[in-house]
Amino acid sequence: MCGIAGFTTLGSDRPVDAELLERMLSRLTHRGPDERGTATFPHVAIGNTRLSILDLEHGRQPIVNEDGSVVVVYNGELYNFPELRQELIAKGHRFQTETDTEVLVHLYEEVGENFVRRLNGMFAFALYDRNRDLLLVARDRFGVKPLFYAHVGECLYFSSEIKALRVAPEIDGALSPEGLSMALGLFFLTEPWTIYRDIQRLRPGHYLKVDRSGVTTVRYADWNLRDKTSITYAEAADRTAELLRQSVRRQMISDVPVGVLLSGGLDSRSIHYLATRQAPDAAAFTITFSESAFNEGDAAADWAHALGTPHHSMPFTVDDFCADYIERQRHLDEPYALWCNVASARLARFIHASGYKVVLGGDGGDELFLGYPTIQAAHIARWYRKLPEWIRRQVVTPLVHKLPAGSSKLPWSFMARSFVDADDPDIFRTFFGFKEVVRYRQWPELLTPEAYAMIKDIDPFIAHAQYLPEIRDLDLVDALSYLDMKVFLPGASLYGADNAYMASSVELRVPYLDNDLADFAASLPVSIRYSLWHTKPVLREALGKRILGQAEMGARAALRGYRKAGFEVPGSVWLRTPRFRQLIEDILSPQRLERTGFFRAEAIRRLLDDQLSLRQNNERVLQAICSIVLFLDR
Repeated sequence: MCGIAGFTTLGSDRPVDAELLERMLSRLTHRGPDERGTATFPHVAIGNTRLSILDLEHGRQPIVNEDGSVVVVYNGELYNFPELRQELIAKGHRFQTETDTEVLVHLYEEVGENFVRRLNGMFAFALYDRNRDLLLVARDRFGVKPLFYAHVGECLYFSSEIKALRVAPEIDGALSPEGLSMALGLFFLTEPWTIYRDIQRLRPGHYLKVDRSGVTTVRYADWNLRDKTSITYAEAADRTAELLRQSVRRQMISDVPVGVLLSGGLDSRSIHYLATRQAPDAAAFTITFSESAFNEGDAAADWAHALGTPHHSMPFTVDDFCADYIERQRHLDEPYALWCNVASARLARFIHASGYKVVLGGDGGDELFLGYPTIQAAHIARWYRKLPEWIRRQVVTPLVHKLPAGSSKLPWSFMARSFVDADDPDIFRTFFGFKEVVRYRQWPELLTPEAYAMIKDIDPFIAHAQYLPEIRDLDLVDALSYLDMKVFLPGASLYGADNAYMASSVELRVPYLDNDLADFAASLPVSIRYSLWHTKPVLREALGKRILGQAEMGARAALRGYRKAGFEVPGSVWLRTPRFRQLIEDILSPQRLERTGFFRAEAIRRLLDDQLSLRQNNERVLQAICSIVLFLDR
């Protein structure tokens, strides 16, 4: 796990600036504090900051092939590298290290640029072929590892984080209307946009091909939901369990200790249990809250105790949040609103201080196996639309808006309001509406005239609309699942997690996003993968009976009586405490709002008052607004 950066002037006579590369890498030291390496050529400069996990002594980057004609810098982990390495050795390739990185140069030698299709892992890399004067800049197929780039004038710049690109003098700081629209509508940004006009995200499953003729974007992988297998429900559960075991076994490869993020749910308990089959002392790490409705610490502790493994609990309080929030927003480089990311970043520091560089997490399971209730809500919405419009608009919606706001995790009144507010003749717009935070129709009321003029023509629905041509012929469940995989997973889950954990030099691995497991999930018929009555039916069957059902009696007893809820911080509760309320009121003060010039102060005050009086649950709206205001104020 590392940070990478570089740039190229291929196609011009302009030489590269080695000193600029050093400045870019200095912004990425937190991603790889162990070593730094660079390679510069007349028109290509690439570099790496290394977090050493495999072959600690000899894994310094850049890494080259036997004659030095192919050179690579790499961020990530390649989980099928042992098999690829043996295959390449059998074909005569000579390895100088024990790293997964070296596989890249030899596999490229063997099969050319299509080598990227054979990689199973999380990665971003830049590979330069000196003989062909060809640069490849690639990102893994699900977007676990970030990769940003800017094609400006004669230069193509790339980096693991936006902050490294911002040192390049050619990259304009002008803001992107699409990025602002998305930050407002979704409270995160997703591919291909960023908050800056000149900087883009490289889409998952894509690479940039740069040579003397220019820059070409190539898609090398997608999540294929069209090729379905013939299988029974029991066989699907058996195979899911088998593939998850295989994935965890692969992802435990490391020359340093590996820990596990542990909550109270089946997903994380299963990963922890499988990890202990490879390393009996695999430590578990859990965030705890004093607010009981949000706390999973007791359930996690019971589970770790039943397995006899080390368990580290980190309390997270309102004071911790207030101490970390503004700095966390700064490090994210662009608006990213999820308050739980502050807790994740503090846990990463706690893990690093405990002596760990690597942990396993549960991201991706919900996308693969339909863990979000918005899929069920979309089906219910089809039935709801059979009611006459006047009943929906004039009776149901006003009644729902009168419900008390609530302060628990996703209170039912909040979900009901989201449901009625998302009502639209187009089911894809309805699905987007379930996730929309500051609704498009609210913008004239909330934004200043100048801000509204800037983004009024950019509907944040573009985040989903860009994929509609590819999915309209799919079953609705598969189509909506594809949107979650392409938009929510990389934009909301993976980007925030990578940024939070790499800020403290901790590698977060995600076993659910193993290629084999993901491809199998995509091949399942909708009738097996989906249930209207509960989420993740096949995965629950696989985890509960095939994996955790094999655990010792004490561990199985620790499973009983607990219902998993999503990871959230108690923001709606904390808003009633003096310190948290003061923090939010300072961020949303009339003076700061006037200085940033994006939101109307009186409209934002009404939102905050409605939240504090429990008339409305505006917590997510406030998260989005705070992140945008803090970004603009910087």
